[in-house]
Amino acid sequence: MLVLNEMLMMMLLLLVGVAVAKTGVVDGETNRRLTRFALVVPQSAVILSSAINMQMEMTPGEVLAVLGASVVMYVLLVAPGLLAPRLYRIGAADRGLFSFLAIFGNVAYMGFPLVRALFGSDAVFYAALLNIPFNCLTYTLGVSLVSGGAEKGRMDWRQLVNPPLVSSVLAIAIIFLPVSWPGPVSRAVETLGDMILPMSMIIIGASLGSQKLKDVLGDWRVYAYAPIKLIAAPVLLWAVMRLLVRDQLLLNVITLVGATPSAAMAAMLSIQYGGDEKTASRAIFVSTVLSVVTIPVICWLLL
Repeated sequence: MLVLNEMLMMMLLLLVGVAVAKTGVVDGETNRRLTRFALVVPQSAVILSSAINMQMEMTPGEVLAVLGASVVMYVLLVAPGLLAPRLYRIGAADRGLFSFLAIFGNVAYMGFPLVRALFGSDAVFYAALLNIPFNCLTYTLGVSLVSGGAEKGRMDWRQLVNPPLVSSVLAIAIIFLPVSWPGPVSRAVETLGDMILPMSMIIIGASLGSQKLKDVLGDWRVYAYAPIKLIAAPVLLWAVMRLLVRDQLLLNVITLVGATPSAAMAAMLSIQYGGDEKTASRAIFVSTVLSVVTIPVICWLLL
């Protein structure tokens, strides 16, 4: 029921985006401007808020151990994610995007609420730490993938020095700083971060609304590819990380985070950096709908 409620809420926000696109309230240029704002302000605030509002006390060594586990987690996901498009015979133009869809999950927008509901507020601390390498990789490898840089064998590093990446570095520093943040500051940052969920869903919905329904539902690649992210990724993470991680709670969080649908950032970065936003929006929509079945199954079998 938790997954169903989250999915229905996200679908309603997507439908708002479709409606504003169909009625002409938001056009392509407006959607690009909204995307630019969402990636700079709310996305940066989410990253900083996750560090400022952490409650569970851990030693620096324990924090570094969790960060190390998160690095191993993404190392495990990157290699299969880069290989999978070739196995599926995805065209060269879309290989980077489909690699992104397989590697990166909807951690902040769907993973955090699920982790809190299933494992408690302390577990959100682990999820926040896992999200730091996610943000660093998203704005380096991720930008290269959705913009075609990886296929061209180059990366424009000037594009990668951006507020969310800087915020990720600051978040790591904040974790180790013994600072008590004033209530208005932490609440302001948290409130700005809360904007990212409705904005990202509306942006994706507006991208879907600019397409024909048969194009949205008729792309076989997004259906065939979804099991890689929704089933293969969490099973791989659980099978390998259980040999390396002794903390059962951390293992559960890693598995659940790995089971989340493709990241909404795929569409937002595609809009920002000139990628295929239409295919990205379709894949996010399909994987989110299918996750209402796959996440409970993964939890029942593995956790």
